[in-house]
Amino acid sequence: MRRFAIAGIVLMFAIVGGATVALSAITSEDRPANATVSTFEPRVAVGNQSEDPYPDSDGVVTCNDRGPLPGNAGLSGSLVVERPLRDDGPPEPSFRVNVSVDGGALVETHTVALSTGDSERVVLFRTTERPPSLDGGDTVPVRATVTTENTTVATASRTVEVAERDVPCADEN
Repeated sequence: MRRFAIAGIVLMFAIVGGATVALSAITSEDRPANATVSTFEPRVAVGNQSEDPYPDSDGVVTCNDRGPLPGNAGLSGSLVVERPLRDDGPPEPSFRVNVSVDGGALVETHTVALSTGDSERVVLFRTTERPPSLDGGDTVPVRATVTTENTTVATASRTVEVAERDVPCADEN
């Protein structure tokens, strides 16, 4: 009789333990990882297309400069993506960071993988042909979006003034 009582208790613990595991598997949600944009410092510039910025140069100019070339537009700056320490999502998910200027006139995309509690600084550097919608002195929206598993988990927006460059290396010549 004693054997049946012990076997019954063991069986009861096995059933309760199995039911608990099964119930937690059924009711648990697969949550995407969480992230935030803690710092967002974008800069936008356009280079004007000058007829001949250096008429005495014979077509060759040597200098160190930054910013877009004439006829181009550029996005530069940085942002920091952070993952909370107590995030319940996957251990090291992949995040897609998309930065868009003026609704898509200039777009840059990065992919970062973050463990819980980690952060990563993303350096922005993108140049393209100057879109007609970007002019020097304009104020344009710049939006950063962080997604994982097709879910947007963070956004940040800034409004910046478009810097205008007339002549590359103007301060050196």
